[in-house]
Amino acid sequence: MKDMIKTGLILMVYTLVAGLILGFIYTSTQAAIKEAELKNTIDAVKFVLTENGDLLVKEKVIKEAVLEGSKEEEKEIFKKGTSAVLTPVLNFDTERGKVYVLKGYGIGYGGKVITIASFLVNNKKIDLLSIRVIEYSQETPGLGAKIAEETSQKRFYPIPYEGLKNGVKVDKDAGKSNLSPEEAKKIGVVKISDVMTGATITPRAVASTIDTMFEYLQKEVQ
Repeated sequence: MKDMIKTGLILMVYTLVAGLILGFIYTSTQAAIKEAELKNTIDAVKFVLTENGDLLVKEKVIKEAVLEGSKEEEKEIFKKGTSAVLTPVLNFDTERGKVYVLKGYGIGYGGKVITIASFLVNNKKIDLLSIRVIEYSQETPGLGAKIAEETSQKRFYPIPYEGLKNGVKVDKDAGKSNLSPEEAKKIGVVKISDVMTGATITPRAVASTIDTMFEYLQKEVQ
């Protein structure tokens, strides 16, 4: 009986110590992950607020806005089909007018493809300035994962109001593969089939996210 009690106590101590160690590792890992995600978001917001090499908003203001927004739990605030706009919604007063920075997702081949985008709003006219895809981990290497490449992402921006109001589509869906990338963007078409051959689902996810963000802003600024 004494041996059984002794063995039980030893096992209990081992279990307690192991639990404490695992808890410490989990807490440390979660903190590191959150810190990395926050830095990734700040870098993405800075990117979409950069024009001709210059920030439209002071770096300090950007960091403060992102940090303040991170205090609230992320949630969907507008949805269209399989795409959604997420909180927080950031907005900044710039020399060019009010600029909104939105975060949203569309469904790619392997799951959510998350995008951060900036929109210039002047007199209810909305123009897409820039985008940054920040999550695409489930997309196929060599195919959908090519959305991470700068060459691919540049095909999505800038898009003027005249193009956004038509609804953003990839060239394969719009039947406009004969246009140049710049001509295509003017009418809301993303010419992507030549740089992401065989990976239609992923660019569709980004295009639908931009489209959903635009519709959200239309309701907000009216």
